[in-house]
Amino acid sequence: MKLRMARNPQKRAAILGYIYDYIRKHGKSPSVREIGKANSLSSISTTAGYLNRMTAAGFLKRGDCRERKYVVTPDGLEYIKKYSEIK
Repeated sequence: MKLRMARNPQKRAAILGYIYDYIRKHGKSPSVREIGKANSLSSISTTAGYLNRMTAAGFLKRGDCRERKYVVTPDGLEYIKKYSEIK
């Protein structure tokens, strides 16, 4: 199955930025529910879709399946810098 990237690069950058900042502040990654709520996404399914597409694109790396562990990759950091509305 081919995953399509969302059409809104600023939304992806906002999600990546949120994950990156949350990890720096709390020492662990946010839950899928927290990511969705912080980024005004309509459902957990929508949030999971964004996360799956960004993982497939190499912007996120997923840790152990038993943990809520996402890590922003160096490519993800570059993406944040390129598309973030706050520069």
